[in-house]
Amino acid sequence: MSADSVIVAPAPASLPRPVGARRPMAVPVLLWLLAAVISGFTLRRNLGPVDEGILMQAATRLGSGQWPWRDFSWAYGPGQPLVVMAAGKLFGPSLLWWRLFRVAADATCALLVWALVRGERPRWALFAWAAAAVTAAEPVSANPAQPALAFALAAVLLASRGRPAWAGIAAAAAAFWRPDMGAAAALAAAVTTWLIARSTPSMRPFARALIPLAVAVGAGAVLYLPFAIAAGPAALWDALVTQATRDGAWWHLPFPDSFSGSDPLDFLRWLLPYAALLAVIVAAPRKPSPTLAGLLVLALGGIAYFLSRADAEHAQTLLLIVIAIAAIAEPRAILAVILALLLITGAGNRASALLRASQLEPLHVARAGGARVSPEDATNLPKLVHAVQRLVPPGDPIYVAPARSDIVPFSDPLLYFLADRPNVLHRDFLLQAKPEEQRKIVAALQRAHPKAIIRWLDSTNPREPNRRGRSTGSRALDGYIAANYVQQARYGPYVVLVPR
Repeated sequence: MSADSVIVAPAPASLPRPVGARRPMAVPVLLWLLAAVISGFTLRRNLGPVDEGILMQAATRLGSGQWPWRDFSWAYGPGQPLVVMAAGKLFGPSLLWWRLFRVAADATCALLVWALVRGERPRWALFAWAAAAVTAAEPVSANPAQPALAFALAAVLLASRGRPAWAGIAAAAAAFWRPDMGAAAALAAAVTTWLIARSTPSMRPFARALIPLAVAVGAGAVLYLPFAIAAGPAALWDALVTQATRDGAWWHLPFPDSFSGSDPLDFLRWLLPYAALLAVIVAAPRKPSPTLAGLLVLALGGIAYFLSRADAEHAQTLLLIVIAIAAIAEPRAILAVILALLLITGAGNRASALLRASQLEPLHVARAGGARVSPEDATNLPKLVHAVQRLVPPGDPIYVAPARSDIVPFSDPLLYFLADRPNVLHRDFLLQAKPEEQRKIVAALQRAHPKAIIRWLDSTNPREPNRRGRSTGSRALDGYIAANYVQQARYGPYVVLVPR
């Protein structure tokens, strides 16, 4: 029989594929969904007067045509308020949208930790995922650090998989949420790429490592270009770099050198930053794999972020990075204990949150997105919002004043969003206790003559061990308000003032 006469039977079209080939994404999807449930069962709980208020105000301002840094101040990248603004345009303004994005970021961080550990030490991947899932879920803040961390972890993962250009794009996305996290991600991806190239004879390590850096800078410049054109490069630099260094003494919190809690879980929360620093210290001297080296560089950024304000919220980024480091690095005994400590503390936090569900009541305010708050706020906030909306026509501004103008650790910009009334000022959170800031506020009040001022009496509690917790001696704002406004009503800690 000649070769030309050989008949080749066609392959059956209905042959089943192996289960592993048919469902390669089943495990990652399941882990992401489980992490979202772990994070999401508390997404409607409580309000964040400061960070949540700043974010919702930024999204509202963007939706009205304002540009960050040109028309209003904003300390981070524009990514988060742009996403929240888009959701508000599509579905209506609500606190729910950013909270859903936060749950997605938490679940993505946990999944990326799993993927990073699985590539290095598969048996520990599920333990790392569980620790990351419960750690990412609490504390909750509208600060864009968590989405930025998700992009940063993706940058290290992509670099470890030999995709430096995509790693650079992920780093640029991190910078679009937080420039500091984007810079750390770009450096981490470059180090990871350089170490991989060193072990490959056909690659030039230095040139290869430049790829994620160059892509990150280029993509970041494209993302920021419209805002630089609108506001000017000098305004961006001042808001994102100069202002943070200039005002650091007002925000800085000292390292928690003493334990002041009341139960074992409080002690574990206090201990975690020390454990995280120990993990980085003991892992660093070892000869790291490319992935571990990238994570250690990322951890340095997390340490700098934590030391800028040493509280639980700013520790969270570092803790999530350290979970991956502890699961991968040597010495395994010490790092296994640290990983177990992180898992136990995070699980305890989530269990405690599960047991506290009955302590909150629904907040019946249109923009609250079904949030549940303390019984006091559930009673007082709807009355406050109704009173302000009755006194002030839509589009007219109001002002939220502190309890006393010489000490302002915190303010409540969320009240502008809930009341659906704009702020007299172009900055939604500022160091109002400074004498020069008080002069600017008084000038703005004199120009706008708002029909209502809300005085938030909780704004001095608790005082912090920094410049915001000490009196500046300036009461110019209090003097102006006392001379020109009178109390019309009070709803718990919220006092409504109207012109005399």
